[in-house]
Amino acid sequence: MGAQEEGRVTMDTFSQCQVPYDRKIKSDLKSHKVIEEIEHPVRWSFMKVLRENSNLKQFYPDVDPYAEAYRFRDNIYCIFSESLDGAGDPWSYLIKGPERCMLIDTGFGVGDLKALVRRLVGDKPLIVVNTHSHVDHALGDYQFDEVWCHVAEEHRLRQQLDPHSRDYLFDESGNPRWTVFDREDLIPYREFAVRTFEDGHVFDLGGGYEVEAVLLPGHTPGQCGFLDRWNMVLFTGDVTGIGHAEPGEPYAQNMTVRAMRDAYRHLQPRFDEITGVFPGHGALDQSSLTLRYQLEALEAIVENPNCYDIKKTFVGGRGISRVAYLRFIYQGTAIRYTMDSVG
Repeated sequence: MGAQEEGRVTMDTFSQCQVPYDRKIKSDLKSHKVIEEIEHPVRWSFMKVLRENSNLKQFYPDVDPYAEAYRFRDNIYCIFSESLDGAGDPWSYLIKGPERCMLIDTGFGVGDLKALVRRLVGDKPLIVVNTHSHVDHALGDYQFDEVWCHVAEEHRLRQQLDPHSRDYLFDESGNPRWTVFDREDLIPYREFAVRTFEDGHVFDLGGGYEVEAVLLPGHTPGQCGFLDRWNMVLFTGDVTGIGHAEPGEPYAQNMTVRAMRDAYRHLQPRFDEITGVFPGHGALDQSSLTLRYQLEALEAIVENPNCYDIKKTFVGGRGISRVAYLRFIYQGTAIRYTMDSVG
């Protein structure tokens, strides 16, 4: 019996909810996309208002022409840059503490993110952390001397960050495939120290200002959110897609729907305390209700993996095609998983 007969949404039905991304948002960034992503209605309208009309925006093209900063709290800056590989545009986050600052994720590593950080918060000591090791969140690590990640993410971070990690962005002629940018503006590869932490580790920014590491695995083994205990906002990274574990990979047990579900259950008693959710992509400052809705979707998948709304084929790492299943999140996007990743 097909998905439509079973009452599920087919890909043809889903495609009717999207339109070609031909209404470009005005941008002064040095980068510009060759291939536009499909327009997501909620994301597009949020970014349209934010980038074209918000008075929160701070843009310093003389410092970093590839990034825009938005001040969402008195001491929190959300840093936007365009995706260089055709996927969603990533967010990085900068917290200004009384004595130290924290940078959460570093993007693709084009432009001078370090100089932008200094323009925004001055010369206070800086702690750099990765939510996870995917290229759109960690290729800018090269610009810093030391970067922190969860212990279960260290293997992936060390494995992927090398002198050739950005070669895939260019075609055989050396031209950018997805987004135009000046190759000379890429931060040169260099080695840096990787330090690790466990779930619940607390980073002290001075004066009683603490940021807590919250393990939210599934997308990657050590995908980690960061809870700003002062503002009670949670920076979640990427938490809507379950990743694929390679054979023999350490912590492969973390890359399941069940592992993500268990992490959300552990966090659930604190949902009501959280005043804003800031993901790695898309709309910002979401209600903590999004966490409840995501947990409901995860619970449904674990209980019945066949509760999906959409079945589709996608091309993952190394060009391998896989069948993926999407379970819609109420008032959100969807959890993407495979049958062997339910756990």
